[in-house]
Amino acid sequence: MKNQKLLVAAATALLFSPSLSAKEVTITVRNPLNIARAGAPVAISAAQIRLLDAAYAGGAAAVYDAGVRICSQLDDFDGDGRADELAFLLDMKAGESKKIRLVTGDTAAAPCAAGRVHAQLFLRDKEGSGITPVPSAASPTGNLYNSLHHHGPAWETDLIAYRAYFDAKQTIDVYGKRRQQPELDASKWYPTDEQLEQGFGDDILLVSGSVGVGTLKGWDGSKAVHIAPVSNREARIVAAGPLRTVVEMRVQGWMYRRDSLDVTCRYITYAGHRDVEVRVIGGKPFAPDMLFCTGVQKMQKSTEFFSDKAGLTCVWGTGFPVNDTVKYGLQTVGLAVAIPAGVYSGDAADRVNHLTLLAPKGVKEFTYHFWAVSEKEEWWQVKTAKAFFDFSTGEKYLALNPVIVE
Repeated sequence: MKNQKLLVAAATALLFSPSLSAKEVTITVRNPLNIARAGAPVAISAAQIRLLDAAYAGGAAAVYDAGVRICSQLDDFDGDGRADELAFLLDMKAGESKKIRLVTGDTAAAPCAAGRVHAQLFLRDKEGSGITPVPSAASPTGNLYNSLHHHGPAWETDLIAYRAYFDAKQTIDVYGKRRQQPELDASKWYPTDEQLEQGFGDDILLVSGSVGVGTLKGWDGSKAVHIAPVSNREARIVAAGPLRTVVEMRVQGWMYRRDSLDVTCRYITYAGHRDVEVRVIGGKPFAPDMLFCTGVQKMQKSTEFFSDKAGLTCVWGTGFPVNDTVKYGLQTVGLAVAIPAGVYSGDAADRVNHLTLLAPKGVKEFTYHFWAVSEKEEWWQVKTAKAFFDFSTGEKYLALNPVIVE
């Protein structure tokens, strides 16, 4: 299973209530680490739930921790109208095991806090005078950069926001926050002067042709290459809360290394988290010798770099976030990617990036994580390169050692 997903190895019980149509399944969740975890992500496929409850139709499921209903979310990835995955968050003590009840068929609203996550995609009017929210956008040319507000899909948690460019770059850009609050619905990535005075955040990177943070790219042996040419490119808002956002960038017919690839990059971000789980899904298994890359960009004014030579690549640096250097000042940020051992294939660099090479080794799907920190976060104490590198070492440990079910 993938990072931060729950591997359901076995069901311990399948209980039937004679007076209710709902059915209960009990699973045991274990924290394998000797450290406490706040809000550890759990994701169970609907197919796995159906193995436990043959009557489950993928339309409703409630989650109970110690008898208390907790926030959960069902997501439909393929658009067939049936849920594909059930997600929730758990607080767990070091080494703790918990009995969690899943009640299928329960259609009552989950007790979720509002405003912790958000995702958006807007199509510009032809006259350029307005924007219209859309769930998806596609182009056979692979370029809707100027036809979409903020140039592609954007999403946020209460800690940070990201966007993906709808063009050959598909670069991930970062919006840093001063305060822990939802902002994108109001600022739509571009805060007004009044909103900035109120404490809103803003764009903190000038990504240009770089990988930004965590963008999947091709690798030509000496530098990162963009995802082009393609026969079609699509952006989709799969889920926009209340617990997590799921955003996809999908391409068909990417001519890469003498092959035609269909590739989906599925970006999953949970409330209370700044890390993004990236699921890279091929239309067919990737060739055994296929190589991709990702990484973090080099900053304009200063860059401090760290790699653990085992899949963690980080920078802490300062640069201008936009070309207007008069109105907008320098921003100091931390960027990091974490690659599982089975996918990591070494470090590299080009003119604008610190890179990590990815070797899928014949599989159809693989996963990695990325995250960012802004120095201007008023609640956060990570203000130096060393503090960020130490934080990222711990973040990698958590991301690549998810909770499990026994």
